[in-house]
Amino acid sequence: MKNNVLKKHSGYLFLGALLLIALLAFFVVKPFITSILTSGVLAYLLYPWYKKLNNYIKNKSFSSFIMVLFLLIILFIPTFFIINSLVKEVLPLYNYISSNELSLSPEISNVLNKIVQYVLKEASNLALTIPNFLLHTLITLFLFYYFLKDGEKLIQEIKSLIPLKEKHKNHVINEFKNVTHAIVYGLILVGLIIGASATLGFYIFKVPNPILWGLITIITSMLPGIGNWIVWLPASIIKIFQGNLLGGVGLLIYGLIFISGLEVFLKLKFIGDKSKIHPALIILGIFGGIQIMGFIGIFFGPLILTIFIKLLKSFLNESS
Repeated sequence: MKNNVLKKHSGYLFLGALLLIALLAFFVVKPFITSILTSGVLAYLLYPWYKKLNNYIKNKSFSSFIMVLFLLIILFIPTFFIINSLVKEVLPLYNYISSNELSLSPEISNVLNKIVQYVLKEASNLALTIPNFLLHTLITLFLFYYFLKDGEKLIQEIKSLIPLKEKHKNHVINEFKNVTHAIVYGLILVGLIIGASATLGFYIFKVPNPILWGLITIITSMLPGIGNWIVWLPASIIKIFQGNLLGGVGLLIYGLIFISGLEVFLKLKFIGDKSKIHPALIILGIFGGIQIMGFIGIFFGPLILTIFIKLLKSFLNESS
């Protein structure tokens, strides 16, 4: 009798233990969720390069190690210097706005104050907490290495855990690839390229605080219905009204071709006929992601929401 009772409740006991372990596992990785997501996205972006390199070298471990060095050189080291430059740019701008020297309405001045305060807080926190920044960088690089080296095996293991029929599993995987491609390339990569192009243009035409405005250009490029013109067009008009006709017209032409024009070209090239992302998900994802993850949430918020919707639809289709 006692054995029957134990057998009857063993399933519930196992489920309870599994949920408890899952909860504990979540708390273990919670401080590093951003690093996990970052390494996953970077591995997705650079996986084609890794494949080409590995086809030449024929050694997964060495190819992954070379890609880690490459990532460290082109991304993480410049990021540290950009953050320091950003802090130096934002501080004078914050003092300038706070001093009320600008002839702006109280509402606009208040909005600008809040934007600058937020950027200053995020950049200062990251710049001042160097040990924490280095720890997350180390974890990101470590995970990036294994995502490249064991990526195909990991995808197969994840696929085997999806509680759907084989045809629905393939549909989920394909939708996941399409959505990830659209978000990573259509929003993240395009936004970064446009931000870099805008920053270069602001340097060339001597717009004050070019890194800050380049950062804002990245955000506006990702927001549907707004567009990056909201940054470079007023800057060019201000230059023209200040008497710098050459600089203002030059920035106007540069913005039309190398910022807005380049954005349209890149989105057509990278997204094509891939899954279209609803603007509401992008807006909610960006601002919700910022609330939870800080600045990096701009990138991961839309990705998480969109993938969740796709997975939910597949699960409901399977259940019906």
